[in-house]
Amino acid sequence: MKSITLTVIFEGHALNRDEKIAGNILSIKKLTYLSKELSYISRPAMRHYLFNTLLKAYPDSWKEAGVVLQGSGDKKVVQLDVIKDDIFTSAELDAFGYMYTISGGSSITRKAPVGITKAVSLIPYNNDMQFNANHDLVKRALVQGINATPDPNQREENMSFFKVSFTIDAKFLGQDVWVVEGYDYSGQSLTIKGLEKSFEYAEKVGKDEFIIYKIQGTAKLELGRVSFYPVGEKYRMVMTLDKQIKRERIRQILETIKDGLVAHSGGEDNTIIPLFLIAAPVKVPSPVFHPYIHLELGEDKPKVIGLSDCFRNSWLEDKVYVYISERFKAYLEPYKERVYASWEDFLIGCGFLKKESEEENASALS
Repeated sequence: MKSITLTVIFEGHALNRDEKIAGNILSIKKLTYLSKELSYISRPAMRHYLFNTLLKAYPDSWKEAGVVLQGSGDKKVVQLDVIKDDIFTSAELDAFGYMYTISGGSSITRKAPVGITKAVSLIPYNNDMQFNANHDLVKRALVQGINATPDPNQREENMSFFKVSFTIDAKFLGQDVWVVEGYDYSGQSLTIKGLEKSFEYAEKVGKDEFIIYKIQGTAKLELGRVSFYPVGEKYRMVMTLDKQIKRERIRQILETIKDGLVAHSGGEDNTIIPLFLIAAPVKVPSPVFHPYIHLELGEDKPKVIGLSDCFRNSWLEDKVYVYISERFKAYLEPYKERVYASWEDFLIGCGFLKKESEEENASALS
Protein backbone atom coordinates (compact mmCIF):
# COMPACT_ATOMS: atom_id res chain seq x y z
CA MET A 1 0.00 0.00 0.00
CA LYS A 2 1.36 3.37 -1.04
CA SER A 3 1.05 6.87 0.39
CA ILE A 4 -1.27 9.06 -1.66
CA THR A 5 -1.69 12.76 -2.36
CA LEU A 6 -4.72 14.33 -4.03
CA THR A 7 -5.39 17.91 -5.08
CA VAL A 8 -8.96 18.92 -5.83
CA ILE A 9 -10.64 21.98 -7.34
CA PHE A 10 -14.31 22.38 -6.47
CA GLU A 11 -17.02 25.03 -6.65
CA GLY A 12 -18.08 26.26 -3.24
CA HIS A 13 -20.03 28.91 -1.43
CA ALA A 14 -19.64 30.49 2.02
CA LEU A 15 -18.81 27.16 3.66
CA ASN A 16 -16.90 28.42 6.68
CA ARG A 17 -18.30 31.31 8.72
CA ASP A 18 -16.21 33.51 11.01
CA GLU A 19 -16.92 36.05 13.73
CA LYS A 20 -19.62 38.74 13.47
CA ILE A 21 -18.69 42.20 12.20
CA ALA A 22 -20.38 45.33 13.61
CA GLY A 23 -22.67 43.21 15.74
CA ASN A 24 -24.91 41.60 13.14
CA ILE A 25 -22.88 40.95 9.96
CA LEU A 26 -21.88 37.30 9.75
CA SER A 27 -18.50 37.11 8.03
CA ILE A 28 -16.59 34.42 6.16
CA LYS A 29 -12.98 33.41 6.70
CA LYS A 30 -10.56 35.43 4.55
CA LEU A 31 -6.83 35.89 4.04
CA THR A 32 -4.63 38.17 1.93
CA TYR A 33 -2.37 36.73 -0.74
CA LEU A 34 -0.42 38.80 -3.30
CA SER A 35 -2.46 41.87 -2.23
CA LYS A 36 -5.71 40.03 -3.01
CA GLU A 37 -8.38 39.08 -0.49
CA LEU A 38 -9.29 35.40 -0.78
CA SER A 39 -11.91 33.44 1.09
CA TYR A 40 -10.99 30.07 2.54
CA ILE A 41 -12.34 27.03 4.35
CA SER A 42 -10.25 26.03 7.35
CA ARG A 43 -8.56 22.68 7.77
CA PRO A 44 -10.83 21.76 10.77
CA ALA A 45 -13.90 22.51 8.64
CA MET A 46 -12.61 20.33 5.78
CA ARG A 47 -11.83 17.58 8.28
CA HIS A 48 -15.39 17.85 9.60
CA TYR A 49 -16.91 17.65 6.10
CA LEU A 50 -14.77 14.63 5.18
CA PHE A 51 -15.46 12.75 8.42
CA ASN A 52 -19.18 13.59 8.37
CA THR A 53 -19.44 12.20 4.83
CA LEU A 54 -17.58 9.02 5.81
CA LEU A 55 -20.08 8.54 8.65
CA LYS A 56 -22.97 8.73 6.20
CA ALA A 57 -21.38 6.69 3.41
CA TYR A 58 -19.86 3.86 5.51
CA PRO A 59 -21.83 3.62 8.80
CA ASP A 60 -20.56 0.10 9.48
CA SER A 61 -16.91 1.20 9.33
CA TRP A 62 -16.94 4.81 10.52
CA LYS A 63 -18.40 5.92 13.84
CA GLU A 64 -17.79 8.86 16.16
CA ALA A 65 -15.16 8.05 18.78
CA GLY A 66 -16.09 8.58 22.42
CA VAL A 67 -15.09 11.81 24.17
CA VAL A 68 -14.10 12.64 27.74
CA LEU A 69 -13.43 15.75 29.86
CA GLN A 70 -9.73 15.93 30.75
CA GLY A 71 -7.90 18.40 32.98
CA SER A 72 -8.77 20.01 36.28
CA GLY A 73 -10.81 22.95 37.51
CA ASP A 74 -11.61 25.54 34.85
CA LYS A 75 -9.03 24.04 32.50
CA LYS A 76 -11.02 20.94 31.55
CA VAL A 77 -11.28 20.32 27.82
CA VAL A 78 -13.16 17.81 25.71
CA GLN A 79 -10.85 15.24 24.15
CA LEU A 80 -11.24 12.06 22.14
CA ASP A 81 -11.24 9.12 24.55
CA VAL A 82 -8.39 6.76 23.63
CA ILE A 83 -9.02 4.65 26.71
CA LYS A 84 -12.39 3.44 25.47
CA ASP A 85 -11.44 3.49 21.78
CA ASP A 86 -8.25 2.95 19.77
CA ILE A 87 -7.17 2.51 16.14
CA PHE A 88 -8.66 -1.01 16.15
CA THR A 89 -12.17 0.10 17.11
CA SER A 90 -12.17 3.65 15.70
CA ALA A 91 -11.32 4.61 12.13
CA GLU A 92 -11.59 8.25 13.25
CA LEU A 93 -8.72 7.94 15.76
CA ASP A 94 -6.70 6.06 13.17
CA ALA A 95 -7.16 8.53 10.31
CA PHE A 96 -7.43 11.91 12.01
CA GLY A 97 -5.25 11.58 15.12
CA TYR A 98 -5.79 12.84 18.66
CA MET A 99 -4.23 14.32 21.80
CA TYR A 100 -5.11 12.77 25.16
CA THR A 101 -3.73 14.28 28.36
CA ILE A 102 -2.82 12.13 31.36
CA SER A 103 -2.67 13.20 34.99
CA GLY A 104 0.80 14.44 35.86
CA GLY A 105 1.22 16.57 32.75
CA SER A 106 2.03 13.89 30.16
CA SER A 107 -0.05 13.10 27.10
CA ILE A 108 -0.60 10.58 24.34
CA THR A 109 -0.66 12.16 20.90
CA ARG A 110 -1.14 10.92 17.38
CA LYS A 111 -0.39 13.04 14.32
CA ALA A 112 -3.13 12.66 11.73
CA PRO A 113 -2.09 10.25 8.95
CA VAL A 114 -4.66 12.02 6.76
CA GLY A 115 -3.25 15.47 6.07
CA ILE A 116 -5.59 18.24 4.86
CA THR A 117 -4.78 21.76 3.69
CA LYS A 118 -7.01 24.82 3.84
CA ALA A 119 -9.37 25.11 0.87
CA VAL A 120 -8.43 28.50 -0.56
CA SER A 121 -10.42 30.40 -3.16
CA LEU A 122 -8.86 30.74 -6.61
CA ILE A 123 -10.84 33.96 -7.28
CA PRO A 124 -10.61 37.11 -5.12
CA TYR A 125 -13.48 37.91 -2.75
CA ASN A 126 -15.66 40.73 -4.11
CA ASN A 127 -17.40 41.87 -0.90
CA ASP A 128 -20.74 40.26 -1.77
CA MET A 129 -23.36 40.62 0.95
CA GLN A 130 -26.82 39.23 1.70
CA PHE A 131 -29.53 41.03 3.66
CA ASN A 132 -32.10 39.01 5.65
CA ALA A 133 -35.04 39.79 7.89
CA ASN A 134 -37.67 37.60 9.55
CA HIS A 135 -40.63 39.17 7.73
CA ASP A 136 -42.66 35.95 7.66
CA LEU A 137 -42.55 35.45 11.43
CA VAL A 138 -43.33 39.14 12.01
CA LYS A 139 -46.34 38.88 9.71
CA ARG A 140 -47.64 35.88 11.68
CA ALA A 141 -47.15 37.77 14.95
CA LEU A 142 -49.07 40.81 13.70
CA VAL A 143 -51.99 38.60 12.59
CA GLN A 144 -52.10 37.21 16.15
CA GLY A 145 -52.13 40.72 17.63
CA ILE A 146 -48.51 40.61 18.76
CA ASN A 147 -46.56 43.85 18.32
CA ALA A 148 -43.39 42.77 16.50
CA THR A 149 -40.85 44.33 14.15
CA PRO A 150 -38.39 42.67 11.75
CA ASP A 151 -34.95 41.67 13.01
CA PRO A 152 -32.60 42.48 10.11
CA ASN A 153 -29.19 40.87 9.70
CA GLN A 154 -26.49 40.69 7.05
CA ARG A 155 -23.94 38.12 6.07
CA GLU A 156 -21.04 38.01 3.67
CA GLU A 157 -21.55 35.70 0.70
CA ASN A 158 -19.10 34.09 -1.64
CA MET A 159 -19.14 31.75 -4.63
CA SER A 160 -15.83 30.65 -6.06
CA PHE A 161 -13.58 27.82 -7.12
CA PHE A 162 -11.50 26.44 -4.26
CA LYS A 163 -8.34 24.32 -4.17
CA VAL A 164 -7.67 21.78 -1.41
CA SER A 165 -5.23 18.90 -1.00
CA PHE A 166 -5.34 15.66 0.96
CA THR A 167 -2.39 13.39 1.79
CA ILE A 168 -2.60 9.88 3.23
CA ASP A 169 0.47 8.49 4.98
CA ALA A 170 -0.12 4.79 4.29
CA LYS A 171 2.80 3.70 6.49
CA PHE A 172 1.54 5.61 9.52
CA LEU A 173 -2.18 4.91 9.08
CA GLY A 174 -2.97 1.62 10.79
CA GLN A 175 -0.14 1.89 13.32
CA ASP A 176 -0.04 3.64 16.70
CA VAL A 177 2.80 3.74 19.24
CA TRP A 178 2.55 4.42 22.99
CA VAL A 179 5.14 4.28 25.77
CA VAL A 180 3.59 2.37 28.70
CA GLU A 181 4.61 0.94 32.06
CA GLY A 182 3.80 -2.65 31.10
CA TYR A 183 0.89 -5.02 30.72
CA ASP A 184 -1.08 -7.81 32.38
CA TYR A 185 -2.61 -10.71 30.49
CA SER A 186 -5.44 -12.77 31.97
CA GLY A 187 -5.57 -15.45 29.30
CA GLN A 188 -8.22 -13.46 27.40
CA SER A 189 -8.02 -9.73 28.14
CA LEU A 190 -4.92 -7.53 27.86
CA THR A 191 -4.61 -4.65 30.35
CA ILE A 192 -2.14 -1.78 30.06
CA LYS A 193 -0.46 -0.82 33.34
CA GLY A 194 -0.75 2.79 34.48
CA LEU A 195 -3.82 3.38 32.29
CA GLU A 196 -7.39 2.22 32.55
CA LYS A 197 -6.94 0.72 29.13
CA SER A 198 -7.70 -2.87 28.18
CA PHE A 199 -8.30 -4.98 25.10
CA GLU A 200 -11.23 -7.30 25.86
CA TYR A 201 -10.21 -10.12 23.54
CA ALA A 202 -6.51 -10.87 23.07
CA GLU A 203 -4.56 -14.00 22.22
CA LYS A 204 -0.87 -14.33 23.05
CA VAL A 205 1.20 -15.41 20.03
CA GLY A 206 4.72 -14.54 21.17
CA LYS A 207 6.75 -13.42 24.16
CA ASP A 208 5.34 -9.90 24.10
CA GLU A 209 2.95 -10.07 21.15
CA PHE A 210 -0.82 -10.43 21.05
CA ILE A 211 -3.54 -10.74 18.44
CA ILE A 212 -6.47 -8.41 19.15
CA TYR A 213 -9.83 -9.62 17.92
CA LYS A 214 -13.55 -9.11 18.34
CA ILE A 215 -16.37 -11.64 18.64
CA GLN A 216 -19.01 -11.46 15.93
CA GLY A 217 -21.60 -14.18 16.37
CA THR A 218 -19.60 -17.38 16.70
CA ALA A 219 -16.60 -16.02 14.78
CA LYS A 220 -13.37 -14.45 16.03
CA LEU A 221 -12.42 -11.55 13.73
CA GLU A 222 -8.82 -10.39 13.91
CA LEU A 223 -8.44 -6.60 14.26
CA GLY A 224 -4.66 -6.43 14.48
CA ARG A 225 -1.72 -6.98 16.79
CA VAL A 226 -0.19 -5.38 19.88
CA SER A 227 3.55 -5.81 20.45
CA PHE A 228 5.68 -4.67 23.41
CA TYR A 229 9.35 -3.71 23.19
CA PRO A 230 11.40 -2.92 26.35
CA VAL A 231 12.60 0.70 26.55
CA GLY A 232 14.53 1.16 29.79
CA GLU A 233 12.05 0.56 32.61
CA LYS A 234 9.06 0.95 30.29
CA TYR A 235 7.71 -0.58 27.09
CA ARG A 236 7.12 0.71 23.61
CA MET A 237 3.62 -0.56 22.71
CA VAL A 238 3.00 -0.85 18.98
CA MET A 239 -0.58 -1.33 17.75
CA THR A 240 -0.75 -2.60 14.15
CA LEU A 241 -4.09 -2.77 12.34
CA ASP A 242 -5.05 -5.76 10.20
CA LYS A 243 -3.91 -5.10 6.61
CA GLN A 244 -7.31 -5.74 5.05
CA ILE A 245 -9.06 -3.32 7.43
CA LYS A 246 -6.35 -0.73 6.75
CA ARG A 247 -6.70 -1.17 2.99
CA GLU A 248 -10.47 -0.73 3.21
CA ARG A 249 -10.22 2.42 5.36
CA ILE A 250 -7.89 4.10 2.89
CA ARG A 251 -10.05 3.05 -0.07
CA GLN A 252 -13.13 4.53 1.63
CA ILE A 253 -11.35 7.84 2.23
CA LEU A 254 -10.24 7.99 -1.41
CA GLU A 255 -13.70 7.10 -2.74
CA THR A 256 -15.30 9.75 -0.52
CA ILE A 257 -12.95 12.51 -1.72
CA LYS A 258 -13.48 11.46 -5.35
CA ASP A 259 -17.28 11.40 -5.15
CA GLY A 260 -17.72 14.52 -3.02
CA LEU A 261 -18.26 15.70 0.54
CA VAL A 262 -21.46 16.82 2.24
CA ALA A 263 -21.13 20.39 3.51
CA HIS A 264 -23.70 22.26 5.61
CA SER A 265 -23.13 25.90 6.57
CA GLY A 266 -25.36 28.87 7.35
CA GLY A 267 -28.50 26.79 6.97
CA GLU A 268 -27.58 25.77 3.40
CA ASP A 269 -26.71 22.34 2.08
CA ASN A 270 -23.75 22.30 -0.29
CA THR A 271 -21.45 19.72 -1.77
CA ILE A 272 -17.70 19.69 -2.23
CA ILE A 273 -17.53 17.74 -5.49
CA PRO A 274 -14.31 17.66 -7.54
CA LEU A 275 -14.45 19.48 -10.87
CA PHE A 276 -10.78 18.62 -11.19
CA LEU A 277 -8.81 15.96 -9.30
CA ILE A 278 -5.23 14.80 -9.55
CA ALA A 279 -4.02 11.89 -7.39
CA ALA A 280 -0.85 9.84 -7.24
CA PRO A 281 1.19 7.50 -5.06
CA VAL A 282 4.19 9.34 -3.59
CA LYS A 283 7.45 8.30 -1.95
CA VAL A 284 7.08 11.08 0.65
CA PRO A 285 3.56 11.77 2.02
CA SER A 286 3.42 15.45 1.03
CA PRO A 287 0.83 17.50 -0.95
CA VAL A 288 3.27 17.93 -3.85
CA PHE A 289 0.61 19.00 -6.38
CA HIS A 290 -0.83 21.77 -4.21
CA PRO A 291 1.46 24.70 -5.14
CA TYR A 292 1.42 23.90 -8.86
CA ILE A 293 -2.27 23.54 -9.67
CA HIS A 294 -4.18 26.72 -10.47
CA LEU A 295 -6.96 28.02 -12.73
CA GLU A 296 -6.52 30.37 -15.64
CA LEU A 297 -9.78 32.19 -16.24
CA GLY A 298 -10.80 33.37 -19.70
CA GLU A 299 -13.83 33.83 -21.92
CA ASP A 300 -13.92 30.09 -22.59
CA LYS A 301 -13.84 27.34 -19.95
CA PRO A 302 -11.43 27.82 -17.02
CA LYS A 303 -8.11 26.14 -17.80
CA VAL A 304 -6.23 24.05 -15.26
CA ILE A 305 -2.56 24.99 -15.32
CA GLY A 306 0.49 23.54 -13.58
CA LEU A 307 0.24 19.94 -14.79
CA SER A 308 3.73 19.95 -16.32
CA ASP A 309 5.20 20.87 -12.92
CA CYS A 310 3.21 18.07 -11.28
CA PHE A 311 4.61 15.42 -13.61
CA ARG A 312 8.17 16.65 -13.08
CA ASN A 313 8.08 16.14 -9.31
CA SER A 314 10.47 13.32 -8.35
CA TRP A 315 8.40 12.19 -5.34
CA LEU A 316 5.92 10.54 -7.73
CA GLU A 317 6.15 6.75 -7.47
CA ASP A 318 4.05 5.66 -10.41
CA LYS A 319 1.36 6.86 -12.77
CA VAL A 320 -1.06 9.66 -11.92
CA TYR A 321 -4.86 9.66 -11.91
CA VAL A 322 -6.47 12.79 -13.37
CA TYR A 323 -10.16 13.71 -13.58
CA ILE A 324 -11.24 16.81 -15.52
CA SER A 325 -14.93 17.73 -15.60
CA GLU A 326 -16.56 19.12 -18.74
CA ARG A 327 -16.60 22.54 -17.08
CA PHE A 328 -12.79 22.74 -17.22
CA LYS A 329 -10.12 22.18 -19.81
CA ALA A 330 -6.55 21.01 -19.32
CA TYR A 331 -3.62 20.12 -21.56
CA LEU A 332 -3.02 16.45 -20.71
CA GLU A 333 -1.91 15.08 -24.08
CA PRO A 334 1.87 14.93 -23.41
CA TYR A 335 1.34 12.89 -20.23
CA LYS A 336 -1.17 10.26 -21.39
CA GLU A 337 1.29 7.37 -20.94
CA ARG A 338 1.79 8.40 -17.32
CA VAL A 339 -1.94 8.57 -16.49
CA TYR A 340 -4.04 5.71 -15.12
CA ALA A 341 -6.78 4.69 -17.53
CA SER A 342 -9.43 4.59 -14.78
CA TRP A 343 -10.04 5.15 -11.08
CA GLU A 344 -10.15 1.37 -10.57
CA ASP A 345 -6.71 1.00 -12.17
CA PHE A 346 -5.41 3.70 -9.81
CA LEU A 347 -6.78 1.88 -6.74
CA ILE A 348 -5.34 -1.44 -7.93
CA GLY A 349 -1.97 0.11 -8.75
CA CYS A 350 -1.74 1.65 -5.27
CA GLY A 351 -2.74 -1.59 -3.52
CA PHE A 352 -6.21 -0.55 -2.30
CA LEU A 353 -8.26 -2.78 -4.58
CA LYS A 354 -7.67 -6.35 -5.68
CA LYS A 355 -7.84 -7.44 -9.31
CA GLU A 356 -10.80 -9.63 -10.25
CA SER A 357 -8.43 -12.58 -10.83
CA GLU A 358 -7.00 -12.17 -7.30
CA GLU A 359 -10.50 -12.06 -5.80
CA GLU A 360 -11.48 -15.20 -7.71
CA ASN A 361 -8.36 -17.04 -6.48
CA ALA A 362 -9.03 -15.97 -2.88
CA SER A 363 -12.63 -17.14 -3.18
CA ALA A 364 -11.54 -20.50 -4.58
CA LEU A 365 -9.02 -21.02 -1.79
CA SER A 366 -11.61 -20.23 0.88
